[in-house]
Amino acid sequence: MHHLVTIVRPGNDSTTELLVDDLWRAGAVGVEETDRLIRAAFTDTGTAASVALRHSGWAEDVADTTGLDSWRDHAADYRAGRFHVRPPWIDPDPTGRFVDLVIDPGHAFGSGSHPTTRLMLTALAEHIGPGDCVVDLGTGSGVLAIAAARLGADVIGIDLDPAAAPAVRANAIANGVSERVDVRISNIADISGDEPPDVALLNVTIDIHESVALAVQRLDVPILIVAGILDGEQAERAARLYGRVPTDRLGEDGWVVLVFDRGRNSAPT
Repeated sequence: MHHLVTIVRPGNDSTTELLVDDLWRAGAVGVEETDRLIRAAFTDTGTAASVALRHSGWAEDVADTTGLDSWRDHAADYRAGRFHVRPPWIDPDPTGRFVDLVIDPGHAFGSGSHPTTRLMLTALAEHIGPGDCVVDLGTGSGVLAIAAARLGADVIGIDLDPAAAPAVRANAIANGVSERVDVRISNIADISGDEPPDVALLNVTIDIHESVALAVQRLDVPILIVAGILDGEQAERAARLYGRVPTDRLGEDGWVVLVFDRGRNSAPT
């Protein structure tokens, strides 16, 4: 049994991309776009109901025989920076030159090939290493948290959605990093700066950046990497929100990742 969420398609392409990305992050195992509607299949009824409410859609139960599992036939691997991201049924990169990242699209991820995810993977591979303490804010299925752990970091993944916890744990086990990834279900705005991490990751939409910026500022991390934003006005707004000047910027298809790196040895501001 699947739980199908149907949402009226937004009126512009940028908003549609953000919506589809949010559906994958929420745990969709398949997303279909038509001229008028967007449909997403979920395995968890609570998540489906929550997504439908958040996006003014509706949810219904459908049998597995409807063909919604055909997404597996199209799931592919891809490379992002130092990572080779693949579903379990695709073999690791034979060259050994990439960090292997195994993500089952059936566990709250989808293909993971949205530009924001690829850009974040590329950026964090340049800024995270063994022994780092990393916090992944809005962790979703834990793709970025697990990637950071595969680089040798100890990671805390924070998300408001209870469905994130089993998804992160399952994917962490599949990648052999369960001891390095701690997932906590709480509001990003409630995070504490008592033990500031070395790096904070935040791949969310601009409205969420606006709602959590003050809490993230309190963390005062040496390295902050943010995404889920469009180049131009949104990127400029994000920089203002966090009160920092980007030290690096990566872009693809109109999306950007901003890196704010003040140096690990600098005193907190």
